[in-house]
Amino acid sequence: MKKKFFALTLVLFSPLAMAHPGEHHMGWLAGIAHLLSEPDHLAMLLLAVVVGAYGALALRRRARVNKRRQ
Repeated sequence: MKKKFFALTLVLFSPLAMAHPGEHHMGWLAGIAHLLSEPDHLAMLLLAVVVGAYGALALRRRARVNKRRQ
C-alpha cells in the first residue's frame, strides 16, 4: 500500500517540480550547453561525480575485505 501511495504522489506532484520558470532550450545540444554553462547545474554535476566516486571506492573496499575473508 505504501508503494502505491508513493507512486501516486510522485505522479500527481511531478508536474509542479519546475527547475526554473521561463524559456527552455530546444534540442539536445542546446540542453547540454545549458547544463554546462549554469553554475548551479555544474555544482550538482560535481556533487554527483564526488558521490559516485566515493560510492565506487566504498564498493571496492568492501569487495576487497570480503575477498580477504574467504
